[in-house]
Amino acid sequence: MSSGSEESGRRVVSSIQWSEALPWWLLFRGAAAAFSPSVILLAALGALATWAGWSVSDNLGLVPEAVWETSVTQVEGVQASDQELLRTQGLSLSARAVQALQEGAKVLSADGVGVVRLVTLPFMPSSSLQVTFGALIRLGWFVLVWSIFGTAISRHVALSFVGEEAPGLIGGLRYGSQKWLSSFSAVCFIFIGILVLSIPGALLGLLMRMDIGLAIAGAVWPIVLLGAVVLAILVIGMVVAWPLMIATIGVEQGDSFQAISTSFSYFYQRPLHVAFYGFIAFIVALPAFAAAGVLAEATGALALWAASFGMGHDRTIVVLQGIQECVAGDCVQPWGMQAIAFWTRGLEWLLGAFGWGYFWSIATAAYFLLRQDVDGTELDEVVVDEVT
Repeated sequence: MSSGSEESGRRVVSSIQWSEALPWWLLFRGAAAAFSPSVILLAALGALATWAGWSVSDNLGLVPEAVWETSVTQVEGVQASDQELLRTQGLSLSARAVQALQEGAKVLSADGVGVVRLVTLPFMPSSSLQVTFGALIRLGWFVLVWSIFGTAISRHVALSFVGEEAPGLIGGLRYGSQKWLSSFSAVCFIFIGILVLSIPGALLGLLMRMDIGLAIAGAVWPIVLLGAVVLAILVIGMVVAWPLMIATIGVEQGDSFQAISTSFSYFYQRPLHVAFYGFIAFIVALPAFAAAGVLAEATGALALWAASFGMGHDRTIVVLQGIQECVAGDCVQPWGMQAIAFWTRGLEWLLGAFGWGYFWSIATAAYFLLRQDVDGTELDEVVVDEVT
């Protein structure tokens, strides 16, 4: 008897609606969206703007070199003997966690490791004022740049998810330039709140300069810890939910206050969902970056392969060796080889920039999923009533 007959009482599944059976399948669509030329170009421009701003701050002496090179367990002014003290304060576990994040960030971008380090520095008790100030300058520029380009990428990906005409490079930049203030001020408002709430602790710190003040602090420290829970909620929320703030503005065209309330609500109501989506995004990143790497390497190799027919074998070997020397940084070759090496490095840099496009594409997909989890909003809803 046929398996599809009514007498058998069995039903044949002719198709599967993956968006309903496995909603997190949207993360795979987010990874695919990262390969869009517009997303890659926006990510490349964002990475270039980040590098340019950091270079200018370095040249002006605004940021000490130690800020970029310092690890999370070796802050400027903290000696090796002091690190044991930090471990006794319970920081070793968080340090290992940050180191794990650094390793994971390498999958996204070489700059990702530095950003993870920078985020930790302003909130470490052992950081000097110079290091804290320098880290905040870099982070402020980083947030400003991606308030434009991250919002633009999020808008492009969101519209592509729902089948609307996604803005290209110019349209994305136009949208990002219109909404950057909301994206940037969302982080600023939270940071200002953190500073205000830290004032009582700072006043207590003034007393702790004296032994009698230290004794008073020891007596009231449980109260201080209770107050610090609020700071922890704000700091963790600001760091982890920031991509969701960008996605809120890219999807909903909201303001900074909507971005803060929505992202914090989604994160703290569904922390395990956020962790699960992050895990899936990391797994998906492996084949995505492998594919991007193969494409980048094949492009460079095939360009030289085609040229080798005209150069001949001997000349090709000489050129390849010269390019390798220039890429390695020890270049005394003719200008032509230096130029080819420059473009080769540019191709590698573009692959690194791809990581940021992937990051914002996945963040937008995660926002859609969390919005459905918390608010029950369908995955095909995007605000499109304004100029996109």
